[in-house]
Amino acid sequence: MCTCADCAPRSSAIRPIRASSSRYGGWATGSTCNAERAAHRRSMTNAERVRTRLDPGLWSLRGRVTIAFAATSGLMSLALVLLVFARLGEDGVTLGQRVVNRPVLLVCCALVATLFGGAVGVWVGRRVLRPLRDVAEAAARIASGDLGIRLPDTHDQDLASTVDSFNRMVDSLQRRIDREHRLFGDVSHELRTPLTTLTASVEVMNKHRDDLPERSRRALELVTAEVDHLRRLLDDLLALARVEAGMHHGDADPMSVRDLLTHTLRDSRHPAELLSVTEDVIVRGRKLELERAVVNLLENADRHGGGVVAVTVRREGDEAVIAVDDAGPGVPPADRDRIFERFATARTSRRKADGGTGIGLALVAETVATHQGRVECGARPGGGARFTIRLPAIY
Repeated sequence: MCTCADCAPRSSAIRPIRASSSRYGGWATGSTCNAERAAHRRSMTNAERVRTRLDPGLWSLRGRVTIAFAATSGLMSLALVLLVFARLGEDGVTLGQRVVNRPVLLVCCALVATLFGGAVGVWVGRRVLRPLRDVAEAAARIASGDLGIRLPDTHDQDLASTVDSFNRMVDSLQRRIDREHRLFGDVSHELRTPLTTLTASVEVMNKHRDDLPERSRRALELVTAEVDHLRRLLDDLLALARVEAGMHHGDADPMSVRDLLTHTLRDSRHPAELLSVTEDVIVRGRKLELERAVVNLLENADRHGGGVVAVTVRREGDEAVIAVDDAGPGVPPADRDRIFERFATARTSRRKADGGTGIGLALVAETVATHQGRVECGARPGGGARFTIRLPAIY
């Protein structure tokens, strides 16, 4: 199964596959899957290409159907021509002589019939394989995280059971993930009440910390730090659960990326001089969610990257690009995808010591995905890490 990340946003809405020419629908392109196959073909040597074309065991099902139809049509045409020669030939002339006297006619008939059979084979092969291709495309989309895909019902008795089993499998997977999300959110929510009580108690104790002995004050500092860490962890967990469940803050509206970052830097108490705008870009999004995503990148740079060095905005084609640079040691290439998972950190990170929750970057990735964008981690020229958010630009 292909695991390409041609990522479509995750959606809880169930929708059938649709396309103009497919029996079960489909997508107009499977760009990443096709690109991977094309890259594999380009990497093959000439000997491998020849072996692939000549070895029947490596032929595709459509190729086998085409060859079978072409061969059958050619043999039938030869038999038909020989039968005509035998029926309509002159008296006293054997069938072999008639064949020898008309070789061009025999070859032309066989060639025309073979080409016709091959064309019919190609058409039949496409018709036969279309449902399988749609199932494969749906499986690839589900593997990339889009669980809203379903195959429409079919009246074909040979395929109805397969379609039904596929849809029931996806329904079961969707229910399981929904249960995990609900549990994730419910546990986080239920912990808020005792945490609020604990926070209030710690605040009361801090007001009288001067009356405590030195050893008790040190213990109180540890408790205060842990309570603050737990509070931020629960806030991030609840925010992540809401994003994954599709519970968004407001509607998606057009907004200026420059204005968004200006307000975010000001509210997070970062110098406005950090912002550099090559070209202002308008995107469609939910302001509060995008602000939180940017704040998480800024806090990540402050905690793990030695501080924010620069925040830049530019346009690349049809995308708005937001880059946050830090002055830290950078992120190893092997960790640049993994750090966007929950509770995952780079090998150079000290999450607990720096006060991180391990949820911030996962929340950034989920938020950006719901805006049809993506987030990347790379190396900053001159050292450090560069986190990049790419969003579709309106204009």
